[in-house]
Parts: sequence; structure tokens; C-alpha cells
Amino acid sequence: MAKRLLSEMTLEEKISLLSGRDEFCIPGIERLGLKPVWTSDATIGLRGWKTPVTDFPAAIALASTFDNDLLYQVGRVMGHECRALGVGVLLGPGVNIARVPVCGRNFEYFGEDPYLAGEMAASYIRGVRTYPVITTVKHFACNNSEYDRHKSNSEVDERSLRELYLPAFKKALEAGSLGLMTSYNQVNGIYSSEHPYLIGSILRGEWGFDGLVVSDWNSLYSTDGTLKNGVDLEMPKGRYFTRELVLDALARRAATQEDIDAKVLHLLTSYEKAGLFSAPMADPACRAGTQESRAVALNAALGAPVLLKNEEQALPLSPSSRICIGGTNAYTVAQGGGSSMVQLETAPLTFAELMQKEGSFLLPGRWFKHSHLKQRVRSSNAVVLVVGFDHIEESEAYDRPWALNAVDLKAIKTAVRLNKRTIVVVQSGSAVEMESWQDGVAAILYTSFLGSSTAQALKALLFGQVSPSGKLPFTQARYLHEYRAMRSYPKNFDTVTINRIKKGQGNPKVREVQKLCYTEALMTGYRQFDTEGPEPLYCFGHGLSYSSFSYDLAGVKELEEGRWDLAVTITNTGRCPAAEVVQLYVHPLDPVIFRPTQELKGFCKVFLQSRERKEVHFAVDETAFEHWDLDAWKFVSDEGQYELRIGSSSRDIRCRVVVDYKKRKP
Repeated sequence: MAKRLLSEMTLEEKISLLSGRDEFCIPGIERLGLKPVWTSDATIGLRGWKTPVTDFPAAIALASTFDNDLLYQVGRVMGHECRALGVGVLLGPGVNIARVPVCGRNFEYFGEDPYLAGEMAASYIRGVRTYPVITTVKHFACNNSEYDRHKSNSEVDERSLRELYLPAFKKALEAGSLGLMTSYNQVNGIYSSEHPYLIGSILRGEWGFDGLVVSDWNSLYSTDGTLKNGVDLEMPKGRYFTRELVLDALARRAATQEDIDAKVLHLLTSYEKAGLFSAPMADPACRAGTQESRAVALNAALGAPVLLKNEEQALPLSPSSRICIGGTNAYTVAQGGGSSMVQLETAPLTFAELMQKEGSFLLPGRWFKHSHLKQRVRSSNAVVLVVGFDHIEESEAYDRPWALNAVDLKAIKTAVRLNKRTIVVVQSGSAVEMESWQDGVAAILYTSFLGSSTAQALKALLFGQVSPSGKLPFTQARYLHEYRAMRSYPKNFDTVTINRIKKGQGNPKVREVQKLCYTEALMTGYRQFDTEGPEPLYCFGHGLSYSSFSYDLAGVKELEEGRWDLAVTITNTGRCPAAEVVQLYVHPLDPVIFRPTQELKGFCKVFLQSRERKEVHFAVDETAFEHWDLDAWKFVSDEGQYELRIGSSSRDIRCRVVVDYKKRKP
């Protein structure tokens, strides 16, 4: 169908399909019966629709669930609501790696590890693809900062590119994503929207991707380079792919008819594979914002929060406790900004509003300046402070601060002096400064942004109706400079001005493109902290529970040469139902080249009643041992011994077994 449609188009009609219209629409061709196709910002909820939609926790919160089944359910809801609203192209999910904790869009991504990000994206995409909807995995590639994103050049070595920054994209495409979105930045000196190596050699060549490559909004920087080597579709409208500029490029032989045909065929191929030719754009049998969809969102909000600290079982709270509620984020339902910000028809209930109905006392913003309020805090059974960021600090086009705002810091430090049972709920898109205030705090619950279900989820978790089961999808360091990537990062990363954001976007003539040198190479996140230190405040994969779990190695069985089945028995040894995330890390005992100390290669979330036990199986093959070989220019798995580590976090390893891999690949 795609090829037949292409053969019937005039050149003018083909050119009309190279750019969008009406901000979020891909044009159609009425003469040929080709319908316009609407796109929508996505991942946590469909944005900009004047109808009830389901909003989910931010992607980083979804990542902290470590729950493939849940991500599949979230994807199914997103696909269902796309069909309800007539959306054919979902602009997500995002899989960029959290290289630095202060990236303004970390909340839109799945954390610091490529294996975790790939698994989360793949499950989400498989859910969406149960409906005729195209996902566009983004932002390709090395868009790991929002600082000057139009004017930055990510300089990254090939091995780091292959092992850290590309695998999640490849996994997403293998899971069925029919679209991919490029990023604003340059990669090794060339803008990603016209990158012959990233798009031509790797994406189209090595990976064999024949689907749609769409630009991020206003992220083209030339006509000739992009026609020859870049995206298929310029959004939101033609600026470099206008009729006049494309015809001029053809006349100058800077591009050919074949170049135009290939781009249109990629678009139509995605339509055909998704089923958009045969399905109506909207399905009247599908509805947005149903109770069933909201239940999935609530489950996600319950499974995402990570209990970082719980001294002397400060949590859960007793229902009869006299509690003070404070913190800037208690009075709002915080979310990230930019293209992920979902505008809801009805404002959701805030945590403060819900707890006030339950009889809790609400503390005003600067309560610590008033003696009678300080006395109220002193006499309470517990104090819960909800702190962090929102759509102002965490958004597109700029990075966010490392430290909490001064009011929340003062509130925490004052509360700690007055009440030993001070609980802090942290809402942010990644790691945030905790070292200066965490010592005296009884419990810390990291939640990121939980969406409309925030109030209900926090109440259920704080009062023990549900046990926390999230795990950190990033490393929480004590100090910002301890992240290797921050050592070569711009010192004024958190300086934000309108002029800086808007002036000369992508135009080197207005302001010179700045290098972001990935000098840390493979030493990002836990790979750095586990290999060379320092000791993190909270490690990757960490998360406490109201219950406890025992691990027993059930056995390792070699199924065939280079492939094993690893079995572990997990028992809930506590008194309450709870879930545990069992994690598999691979440690090369005698690597032939430099390797990180260990890497995540498997995980499984297990739900257990009290005293219940289950056997968890991990399939281990040569892909668990591979690295990028610069001489062979491919992934290889070296022979040798590897320790398979099973744990509750990257630092809490419960079982170890050594396997001998004898067949080098390739």
C-alpha cells in the first residue's frame, strides 16, 4: 500500500508530506484518500486535549517501579486513549540516559541505566502497539542535557555511544516502535536531525529501520543536509522543508527525487505497519479517562515511590497519629513542565487537602517563623514535609537546580530539631542534594511526580496500606561534584534567562555552539560509583520495604553452551504483603579490556504475601557479557569467568555464582 500510494503522488504532493501543519498534524492528500494524522505529546498522558485524560507518574517514576507488566498496562491505556481522541502518532517514550542529575528533562526518561531504560520503553511500546498507534522513541541521540540544547555539541566516544546511549533506542525499535524522534543537539559536531552516521549508517543501515524519523519541534538547521542525511518529517511546520527550498535543492542537485521518495516511503510504511490505512483515526468504542484507566495510574503511583531511609521504623504512621503536613509541594500536584505537562480539566486533590480532611494540621509556607506553629510541630506525633520541584524548575530548554529551595531546607532543618519523627517526601526528576539535611530525618520517601494519584498514593504508602516497592533508577550522590560527568559540565548550568533560552536557537552565527565533552566515558551512574567510588548516599537499585525478604540460590543450569538458567527463591519473611525487585548484575572476573565493575542485566518484580515464596528465573546468555569492540566494530562477548550477582540493590548482593563463558562472540 505504501509503495502504491507513493507511485501515484506528484512531486508537489510528496513535498507536502515532508513537514507538518497546525502544530501537531501530519498533512494528508485528499485526492488519494490519505488522511491527516494527528500527533500528541505523551508518555505520562496526552497533552493539550479538552477532555478528561488519564495522567500517569513521570517516566522516571515509572522506571522506579522496575515493573515490566505495569509499563505494558500503562502503554495499553495510552494506546487506548490515542484511539479515543484520534491520535495516530504518540510522541514518546523518551529513553535518554540520566548522565547528569540536573538535566531538566530527566523526569521524562527512565534513569541512568541503558538496560533498565530499554526494558521500560519496550514494555510501554508493546502496550501502546496493541492499538494502531505509532510510537516515536526520543530523543536520538545524546540529548542528556537541556542546557543550551540548540547550541550544544555532545562529544562522545564510540564505545560509550554504543554501550550507554544507543541501546535503549535499539530495544525500543525491536519492541515495535515505528517512529523515532531526533534531538536538538549536535553529536560529535553534526546536528542529530541531519546526522549521516547516526541516521544513515546506524539507524537505517545496521539496525535496518525503515520507519518514520521525525524532528523534534523546530530542530532542523539546514535544508540540504537534512534532505540528504536526515529526518523524514519536519515539525511543527515547514521551515527548511518548504516547497521553495526543496525544489531549489532539487534544482541544484543537492538532493534527488530518490531522497524525497525515501522519506515519504518511510512515513507511509509506518502508517501501513501500524494499521492506520485500515483503521478509522478515532475509535468510538474507546474512551479517555475511564475508571479502569485511572486504576492503572494509581497502581503505578503506588509502585513507584522509593523508601530511601526509615530509621527506627518511623514509617508506616499510625492512623491515630497527630500529624503536621507541610512543604511547598504538599499544596500542589507537582509535575514536570514542557511537552510532558498534562493540562487536566479538573484540578486533582492535593496531599494537603486530603490530609486536612483526615484531621491533619496544615503548616503554612514559613511556619518556622512563628513560635505557636513550632510548638505545634514539637507536640505532634510526626511531621510530613513534601518538598522538591515542579514544572517551573524541571522543564525543557534549561537544567534544574541541585539543591532544594531555601524555604523547604529551612523547614526540614527546623522540623528535625523539634520532632524526631520528621518524614520528608522528595519530588524531583532525579537525584537532589540531601547531604546537608538528611542526617536527622527519620524517613525519606522519593516519589518523583506521581500525577493525579499523588494524594491517594502518598496516604496509602505513609500509613502502611501499601508497602513501598520502588527502587532508585539512578545513583544519589552526596555531592554534585562526585558525579564524574559534572566535572566538565558548565558551571552556570542552573542560570536561566529568557534571552539565553530563546536567542539564536541552533544558529552558530548568533552564539557559538558549546562542547559538552563526555570525558567520563563509561563512568556514569553506578558504573562510576561501583568501579571507582566514592560511596554514594543511596545506590542504584536501592529501596526499602515495610517487609523483609530472604534470597536463596536455587541453582544455575547451563542449557547449552553460553546460555544459563539462573534460579533464585525469594521469600517474604515479614508480616505484610509486599513486592521485591530482584536484580541481576554481571561482574567480569578477569576482563580483557576495561569494564565497569558490574552492569545490570536483568530484574524481576515479585509480589508476595507474608511468608510466601516464589522461584525467580533469569535467562543469561552471551549478550549479558558483551561490550563494544573498537577493532571488530561490533559487540563481542569475551571468553572468561563472570560472576552473576543477585541482589536487592546494586550494593546489596544476596547470591553469587560464577559461570565460565567459553565461546567468544562473534
